Order: sequence, then structure tokens, then C-alpha cells
Amino acid sequence: MGKIISEEERHNLLEKLNSKMVASRYMALKFISSSISLDQVDFIKMDLINPEFTRNLVKKVELICEKDRDEMVKREASVCLGNLKKKLNPALMKDMPACTYCGESVMLSYRFCTKCGVDIKNQEWVSAYKLCEKCKNPVDPEWNVCSYCGNRLIKKVEVEKTCQFCKKNINSSWLMCPYCGSQVKFIK
Repeated sequence: MGKIISEEERHNLLEKLNSKMVASRYMALKFISSSISLDQVDFIKMDLINPEFTRNLVKKVELICEKDRDEMVKREASVCLGNLKKKLNPALMKDMPACTYCGESVMLSYRFCTKCGVDIKNQEWVSAYKLCEKCKNPVDPEWNVCSYCGNRLIKKVEVEKTCQFCKKNINSSWLMCPYCGSQVKFIK
């Protein structure tokens, strides 16, 4: 497992990403990408300890992707950004809802605000989210399973199968069509 870089190293890394020297920006991006691929720096743990640094890092790399004058640096920033987003929890990288009482960013899976302690279910923005059918907690549209109760959110839909010869509806588990006798599934 990778190490957690110190406050000074984090500050230097952000400074290098802001540098006017192309080589400094490029090498900082290379450091981030290689640290992720070689698992030298534990960005996940750093995000839990200091999420503000992670957000700043991603914002700076995104800014370099969009606005840097050097094409080589832009390409490396694009690779670096992809690596960072794959490494970090994607839910943390998108815009997170904020507590309406204190403004603190909260994850949808929280029950209470971590700063002021207010119940998340009573927040105004919760009504914009779909509720779990089982536990009635808000769920992210990208979730397959409710993080609170484990309820499966995406139901498996049975699609009716049609016999390719007589065009009648048949059960998908049948090997032969009972209407025309043609073989529906091939046995291996």
C-alpha cells in the first residue's frame, strides 16, 4: 500500500501544478500518474483524511487539461485526470449535495451532517433523489443496491422470447418450441 504524502509535499505538488515552467507542471503530472499506477501514494486514504486537498488537486489537473498552452502537458493532464478519477471514489468527484443548515458537503449515504448533526432525510435537496422502496432512504440514481438496507434497486426484467420459425412467444428456458417443434437452444 502507498504512503500518505506530508502537508509540505502536498503544498509543493500543488505549487508545481501552478508553475509557469512547463517541465515542472509536466513532471508533477507524471509523478501523480506514476504514483497511482505503482501504488506509491495512497490517494484514497489521503482523500479520507484531507478531502479538500484531493478536490483542489483534481480541480488543478482539470484546469490544466482545459487551459494549458502546451499540448504535451494537456495530454499528460488528461491521462493523470483519468487515473485520479479511477483511483478515487467516483461518487466523491461529482458535485456533492450540501447541508442546507451549515453548507458542509455531505454524501448521499450519510444519515447525519458530519458538521452540524442535522438529519439528512429532512434536507430540502433530498426530495430530488429517488427513495429506496424498502427503507425509504434517498438513493443515487447510479446505485444498483441501496447502501442502507441492501435492497436491489435495479430489477431484472424477463424478456419474452419469440420462436424464430413460428413467431409465437415461448419461455426463454425452453429448448424446443412446443408449437412448431423447432430447436430453440443449441445444447453444447
